[in-house]
Amino acid sequence: MPASTADAERERAALTHLCELLPDIRAASTGRPPEYQRLLTAIEAAAQARTPVADLLDELYRFDAAGAYRQLPHEMPFGPGHADQEIARCPDGACSRTERPRPAGLSPRCRVTGERMPTRATG
Repeated sequence: MPASTADAERERAALTHLCELLPDIRAASTGRPPEYQRLLTAIEAAAQARTPVADLLDELYRFDAAGAYRQLPHEMPFGPGHADQEIARCPDGACSRTERPRPAGLSPRCRVTGERMPTRATG
């Protein structure tokens, strides 16, 4: 039975969210119980296999009884900058994550698969 459009959009949004926050989630997992680590490993494996992750991700967020998810600070708005004329996208189109590459730098990598994200001109 094919997934509904709403289910497909939920999964796409969950994968996008995971891809955007995976470095922070990994950093916040340090010192967590083994069950948490196993769940995170299962989520990453499911994401790489392009199987559903939304329910697993919900379970990961509910794991902490206090509901506290510690996010690391975001990158400061100054620094080497970003290319204005290019946008990098998910390598296989599985999620909606986009990122502007650094000027004259390599394209960013997918945080789930590690593949380089292809770039396209925005102009």
